[in-house]
Amino acid sequence: MKKFVTILILLLVSSSVIMLGYSDTGKRILNMSISQHTTKSNKTKLNKLADSNSPYLLKHSTNPINWYEWGDEALEKAKRENKLIFLSIGYTACHWCNELEEECFRHEDFADVINDRYISIKVDREQRPDIDAIYMEAAMVLQGHGGWPNNVFLTPNQNPIYALGYQKRDVFKQILVKVDEYWKKNRDEVIVNSGRIAETLRKQMETGNVGDALFELDMAQVRDTMDRKFGGFGSQNKFPHSSMLEFLLLEKSDDKFLQLTLDQMADGGMYDHVGGGFHRYTVDPKWEIPHFEKMLYDNAVLISLYAKASILFNNVGYVKLVKKSLEFIERELMNEDGGFLSSIDADSDGEEGKYYLWSLDDVERIVGDSNFIRDYGLSKEGNMFDIQVTESGPVRVKTGTNTLRKITEKNYERSLEKLFEVRQTRTRPMLDDKVIASWHSMMVSAFARSSIWLNEPNYLKTAIKSSKFILDKIADNHWWRKGDGGGEGTLDDYAYAAMAFWDLFEVTGSEDYLQLSKKYADIGEEYFSAGDGGYFLVRNNGKLIIRPRVVQDRSIPSSAAVLGRVNLRLSIALNEPQREEMARKTAAYLLRALNGANISSAETMILWRELSQDRIEVVYAFADDETDRASWLTSGLTRYFAVLRIPLGADSLDPLLQQGRLPASNTMAYVCKNKVCLTPSITPNGLKTQLENL
Repeated sequence: MKKFVTILILLLVSSSVIMLGYSDTGKRILNMSISQHTTKSNKTKLNKLADSNSPYLLKHSTNPINWYEWGDEALEKAKRENKLIFLSIGYTACHWCNELEEECFRHEDFADVINDRYISIKVDREQRPDIDAIYMEAAMVLQGHGGWPNNVFLTPNQNPIYALGYQKRDVFKQILVKVDEYWKKNRDEVIVNSGRIAETLRKQMETGNVGDALFELDMAQVRDTMDRKFGGFGSQNKFPHSSMLEFLLLEKSDDKFLQLTLDQMADGGMYDHVGGGFHRYTVDPKWEIPHFEKMLYDNAVLISLYAKASILFNNVGYVKLVKKSLEFIERELMNEDGGFLSSIDADSDGEEGKYYLWSLDDVERIVGDSNFIRDYGLSKEGNMFDIQVTESGPVRVKTGTNTLRKITEKNYERSLEKLFEVRQTRTRPMLDDKVIASWHSMMVSAFARSSIWLNEPNYLKTAIKSSKFILDKIADNHWWRKGDGGGEGTLDDYAYAAMAFWDLFEVTGSEDYLQLSKKYADIGEEYFSAGDGGYFLVRNNGKLIIRPRVVQDRSIPSSAAVLGRVNLRLSIALNEPQREEMARKTAAYLLRALNGANISSAETMILWRELSQDRIEVVYAFADDETDRASWLTSGLTRYFAVLRIPLGADSLDPLLQQGRLPASNTMAYVCKNKVCLTPSITPNGLKTQLENL
């Protein structure tokens, strides 16, 4: 395998392959002068993507490339004609995916090279997370890094042989020609070595071959990545890593770093101060310059995190952030039926971030407040830049545009409203209006949790409406769009639905939600369990070369660990101790597979803490006329992992939890540790005091 990979790398490097980083902002790279073409794309013919129900694939339906969706037609054609498969994976909000379409895929000269040599397949990673998982891991093995767009060359039996990302058109055409030539001249060698690559991937992703040692949660590796000057993890790009921040919030081990990070994310350029909500991540260490796409899943986990932190740190600023972000979700990422939509693109008018950026002249004219200009870091030269190639090398040139970064705590709501009104007149970035089941459920949880922690009943109404969308529209599908659902539900989908319905049960005490949480958790176990504590992403591998497992936190927290957290809650509520054992087995398996504590194991670390600490149960017996459930439930939130909150009243709850406590003429909360209960609290403050004393 190594020999084959080395040959291809040498072959392609000799052809002047330029691997561009996926994390840079688009305008930095596109001014780099590599020969340009003026070939116009053919907009009159449609390829086989025209029947797709994916906005990302539909965008490519007018390309002159003979694109196929992943399926029998394309795969059988590759075998019949003995051609390599060119697989290109991306998604709507991916800036470099869109740049690659403009640079290469829409041009006739590129299509002339690829159409005769390859069977070309386009995949929306959001619709096919299984294909994305397999071939992103292949990219990591083959080139040492990953990212989107992910372009992978496959043999007719789907084994990967080479992967690359964004390329300029001349370079990409050379690669296409040379890989095809190598395939035709060395077919037997390629088949043998690609089989070895596939077997390596299979062992990594499918067999579950982990050691027996159980790792302690040694935080040394995580601490080594902490940026104590600017917050966050790492020294370059800054991703939120929300599960790790939640772990630190409950662990109480490094509040200085935690609050620095939360404040930097809230005040910097990753947060949209004008319209609410978070961008994907920042491309600099100071949290100033975001990758401008807005993803539903990022906002779901960050809203939940800040809502919890607002209570535990008594931070009014976080409350405002959560409310403004939820307003953004309802305004821009929710359809009329209550479905939460996937994403908003980074680009508009052909430029990344144009919708969100401001010149000093713009703000002076619109706002006219020098204090606002100072306190949001605006300058004449701006903080955004292009890269221009000169004789002496690449040079950064400021563009005169700014991201907004909040420097003080002063309130400028009216100024921000003025900017919002003007921004509404700009060309809007593209909306991907698919509903992805797991992401949708994550946002249901965010609304349900925020309804209590912020005491906003309207958020609960939204959560309930959107939970019906799971049942009535998504059903057992992975995605939904414009009346049609598709794709079998994945572990992500069932685990996050189980958590969403648990959150609604915790808020309402409804038997229906408790049963739905149990139902989705049970389906997750039935369809995806590997039997050793691990879980597969999909029900079966179908015609794929691998059935990938879910182990680490990816763009979303590990759904295997999420399912474990739901099972732990259900084990207590329903008196089903086998569920706790399942959760314990899952935590042990995942920690072994992930080599203990690291930035990718945070959700599993939370599960392990919930299992290993002394459990505290907060059991609420609400009076029928109780009007302030929110205060009671919020008082049960504490900086401790193993606290389970259970409102009484559901028929299927463990009878021992309810015996002698219902009906309740006055609301009471029972705090129990190791099955020994304290004197019931008769006020929310009394409950809070009991928990603090424990």
